Amino acid sequence: MNKLTERIISTAITLIGGYVGTKIVDYTWRKATGHDAPKDVDDTENNMWGAITFATISAGITALIRVTSQRGAKKASKAMAARSQAKKAKIGTGEV
Repeated sequence: MNKLTERIISTAITLIGGYVGTKIVDYTWRKATGHDAPKDVDDTENNMWGAITFATISAGITALIRVTSQRGAKKASKAMAARSQAKKAKIGTGEV
């Protein structure tokens, strides 16, 4: 597998993971606090400490998802490349 394909797969996995992570954090925040996540600047219902807490948790989860998804994508691309090489070797020796 070439570098471009690996980067595309890694980016797609990171984006999907980020979307899912954001939904999980928003849902958990709503269940824990009873309020929507503090994302609107003009919303006076959320206090400053709530916004800082949410931002910290959200940033931590985002960083965790990014690192985990990139490592997983790299591992998956190496496994796919190994399978591809094994398949080519079988075809070359006539074992298929």
